[in-house]
Amino acid sequence: MFSFTRKTEYALIALAELMQRREWDEQAVSARAIADQYRLPLPLLMNILKELNSADLVNSTRGSQGGYSLAVEPEQVSLLQVVELMEGPLRLVPCAGQDAEEEKADPCECQLMGDCLVHDAIQSLHGRIVEFLEQMTLADLLEQETDKRIPLMQAGN
Repeated sequence: MFSFTRKTEYALIALAELMQRREWDEQAVSARAIADQYRLPLPLLMNILKELNSADLVNSTRGSQGGYSLAVEPEQVSLLQVVELMEGPLRLVPCAGQDAEEEKADPCECQLMGDCLVHDAIQSLHGRIVEFLEQMTLADLLEQETDKRIPLMQAGN
């Protein structure tokens, strides 16, 4: 099964919440408020938010009115950026997406390398997925969910 980890899912949820708050001109939100709203494990969410902060995708503010806020324009952040930040380089199979330099540094251990009947097709599919994730932005992601978005305060938190 091809899927992203919970870490990527939670990062996208947190970024979507921060983007929504920016649209409503609201202040920073705590990791706990996001975790409570979406029933996410707080320690994992806090680590994810730290990584997003280190990558300059979110701002972190300390203090009683502190929390996290979006540091970038949602239209400028691709899903590929978020996925690779959380997951590392995207690879459908070990040999997918490697250029000649990467192959020398980290050779694929596939026994079929050179004789694989689907290598070119897999490379093409990999390229299409990467291209799609590069073109899809955080703004695009939320655009499809507008009817589900409600402020944390209205949700009972």
